[in-house]
Amino acid sequence: MIASEKLTSEQAIQLLQRQDALQAEAQSVLEDLDVDKVLGAIGTLIQIGSTVLGLMVWPDIDFNVACPGASPNDVFNTSLPLLTHPRIKQVRYLNQSGAFRESLPRNDRYYFALLYQASGIEWKIDISFWLSNEPRQEAVQTEAILRQLTPETRLAILWIKDAWYQLPSYRTQVLSIDIYEAVLQHGVRTPAEFDAYLVERGKPGR
Repeated sequence: MIASEKLTSEQAIQLLQRQDALQAEAQSVLEDLDVDKVLGAIGTLIQIGSTVLGLMVWPDIDFNVACPGASPNDVFNTSLPLLTHPRIKQVRYLNQSGAFRESLPRNDRYYFALLYQASGIEWKIDISFWLSNEPRQEAVQTEAILRQLTPETRLAILWIKDAWYQLPSYRTQVLSIDIYEAVLQHGVRTPAEFDAYLVERGKPGR
């Protein structure tokens, strides 16, 4: 993690090189798991998040699968090649549909969090099987962010994410989308500016 509040050219290069290396390794992970073929068999597969945006600071891959009408059995049977892959260390499953839903029916889903381990690196792979036909906000956000990114804003986001991703409040109280919105819509460019941005909105800084 880069602790300084001034980003040097060397540090900028490190952030960009790590991003590129993670993105390339993510592609290797997905090819090893044959994700497109496996998950595409049950519905429409959309990769979202930092692997698509080129904003990676840690080994994390996110997917949405639109599969209206699918049952837990359908999803488990389709996903079996992933769940039993020799490099999958752990599988976590949540049924967030019907009696177990946490919000609106359009948000019904079956959720898997997989831990894939290779070359000493542990990858977290999040897969949401959505049971509604309605377009997902995550996919729309990913496309919108891609259109707005510039070399300057990409580097600012990587720097801020680097300052945050190991903190306990990251991904619980503070999300990646908070960073993206701060940089792309409000001109935030440094971790210190992001702290101030959060405090103004009633969220915790570092």
